[in-house]
Amino acid sequence: MRRAILILGICLFIAGPIAKIYHLNHGNSYMIASGLGLIVITAMAFVKKK
Repeated sequence: MRRAILILGICLFIAGPIAKIYHLNHGNSYMIASGLGLIVITAMAFVKKK
């Protein structure tokens, strides 16, 4: 489960800049999702494994 959440966070983090580069509609929403992905990645770095 931890790996799946981490992969989701990485995908969200990468989606924002790609949307801006290709000038997709609602690019700002993708940048917000990118910020959320960064938060997920950071949170997973500080949460200890059991």
